[in-house]
Amino acid sequence: MHLVAATVVAVALAGIAAVFTLVRPTDERPVIPGPADNDLPYTAVSYTAEDARRAFAAEGIDLSPRSHSPTVTTLGNHADVLEVDSFGDPDQVKQSGFSDSTVANGRYVHFPRACASGARDAERWRGNVRVIVNCVLAGSASSSWLRRVERALARL
Repeated sequence: MHLVAATVVAVALAGIAAVFTLVRPTDERPVIPGPADNDLPYTAVSYTAEDARRAFAAEGIDLSPRSHSPTVTTLGNHADVLEVDSFGDPDQVKQSGFSDSTVANGRYVHFPRACASGARDAERWRGNVRVIVNCVLAGSASSSWLRRVERALARL
């Protein structure tokens, strides 16, 4: 009886080993096609990060540096509800591979303009300055944040 059980177990283990040897599991993630374009909503640099910082300060929003590269300077507020990007030369920005898109439902789409229908972020532009409002962190005050952003961008 023990010999039969041992034989069955050995055959089962050999079968499992054969499956993993011959049919190796792979970790293939779906590839999302890239964005259709990397067009920018500006053709010339009009504003600096310092211009943006002053415009938002006039609305009572203090921005501090988050990152700096040859193509973009990113500022943010204390609670990280806002990301304010001051982009440089548009040709260099395009060459860097920047895309003004986000991924939704497995494809690239433009950022929404409002925090509605489960949007995680909302976007606004003025010249070469882009603002991303984190809808999740803004919560029920997202409309108020967007109005403040509009007023600050109008000051540029």
